[in-house]
Amino acid sequence: MTLKLSRAAWVIFLLWAAITALDLNKAFHIDDTFHLLAAQWVGQHPLQPMSGLVNWGQNPEPLHHFNQPPGFFYLVAITGYAFGWGEVPMHLMRSLFSLLALVCFHRLARRTAPGQELWLTALFALCPAFMVNQGLMTDIPLLALQLLFFSLLLVPRRMQTGLRLALAALALAAAMFIKYTTLPLLLVFPLALLLRRQWQWLPLVLLPPILIAVWSGWNLHEYGGVHLLDRQGGDPSIVGIFVRALALLTCVGAVAPFTPAFLRPLLPRPAHRLFMAWVILLCAAACFILLVYIGTIPEPVSDQVLRIAFTLNGVLLVVLCARFLPLNVPSVAAEKWILVLWAFGLAAFLALFSPMMASRHILLVLPPVLLLTAPALAKATAREKALALACTAFLGVVLTLSDKQYANFYKQRAPRIVQQLSGQGGTVWSLGHWGWQWYSRQAGMKTYSRDAGNLAVGDFLVIPEDYDHQELANGVEKVPVATWDQAPGPENFFCVEQYAGMYTSSYGKLPWSLCRSHHKVITAYRVTAVH
Repeated sequence: MTLKLSRAAWVIFLLWAAITALDLNKAFHIDDTFHLLAAQWVGQHPLQPMSGLVNWGQNPEPLHHFNQPPGFFYLVAITGYAFGWGEVPMHLMRSLFSLLALVCFHRLARRTAPGQELWLTALFALCPAFMVNQGLMTDIPLLALQLLFFSLLLVPRRMQTGLRLALAALALAAAMFIKYTTLPLLLVFPLALLLRRQWQWLPLVLLPPILIAVWSGWNLHEYGGVHLLDRQGGDPSIVGIFVRALALLTCVGAVAPFTPAFLRPLLPRPAHRLFMAWVILLCAAACFILLVYIGTIPEPVSDQVLRIAFTLNGVLLVVLCARFLPLNVPSVAAEKWILVLWAFGLAAFLALFSPMMASRHILLVLPPVLLLTAPALAKATAREKALALACTAFLGVVLTLSDKQYANFYKQRAPRIVQQLSGQGGTVWSLGHWGWQWYSRQAGMKTYSRDAGNLAVGDFLVIPEDYDHQELANGVEKVPVATWDQAPGPENFFCVEQYAGMYTSSYGKLPWSLCRSHHKVITAYRVTAVH
């Protein structure tokens, strides 16, 4: 018996396989290390998941001081103890969530935008926000479970409605135990049932809050607090919220090169020259990139041009969403209104409470945005869609490769540094978090704590520059003794390295830029005095 896959299944499989292959041997990066360390504790103390200590600031702190609940950490722990803690088994485990996300998004697109589902799925999969964030952080699993929730909520299946909605409630609860960014969907769930007149199933919306209450009770038992209520957000002032909202627009615009494919409904008819206008715009963009690369356009000027372009592109996506807001009464356009609640709820939560903006955060907003703007894509010509897909794939691939090279630098240098410094006396201490912390520990360096007070004259301090790291205690004097760097090249001209732009950005700090001057540098210092 031969298994025949549909064209859609083949497209989804090939997209997933290509994205997974790019990520498979990528070094652990940014918050991956925190999740690995947390998972090692959880694997050994499954009933005390929030009590382990991780140095992710100046000194070791208990896990309940940090934002993430431990749901995903259990999966990381199971994978680590069963298959090892290397990049390949971890990325393969996480890639299952990538596949789930693509399958669920395709089902939603087929339901809400019939005829455009493959185009939408390809644009979503190849978007830089999806491709770059294929690491071991919680955002792809969170995205997959949120998409599973909406797929179960909106797409009928060969099962009883009550069972399907109960499974949706469980998917929503599981997403909550991975990251609290799911909170707005606790309100969307009952509103969606009301919009669809499914009154009899409203008691199911209590299941996620009940499980959260149980989790909070466990927190009280474990360490005497409630993890959910202890989280700290960003600046709550009007200025702070405005800055985050602006950063959200900039970040969305930076990873959405597909926007011009949706423009036809906004233009006066006839819009037969839209494709040619887009080609001209792309030629101008190519010339601009070339002039930055050869140094004719200075990088600060390039950054300002990109900043304006990204923000305007983000605004344009908002305008497109507004253009296709359902004008029907909610009972007639229930699914569209649910998409609106989904997009607005998550975007508002990020603007109000997120401590910073990042491409992995706005990734959660992109699915409903794409589904809301799908009517515009239906009006685009095939060559406009193809050009949008090509631009999205190009940007997704070049930023993914640039980020991969960024991560691998620290993995490759750590053992070389230990080899070079060993035999010279003194302990080798590592300052720095993110992926560097994992690989420096693996290489044999000790992780520095500011308040430990265990430095001695003659010890080495190894510090990655332009990287999150601990501050030295007062009274420590040091002199540089060696540096290891990597000069910029064509492979990272589309630069994500300026303090991890794709993982923490704002209006002033771009997710990515055009850069030919940024060096990755690690410096070793020798301690000369400790007062």
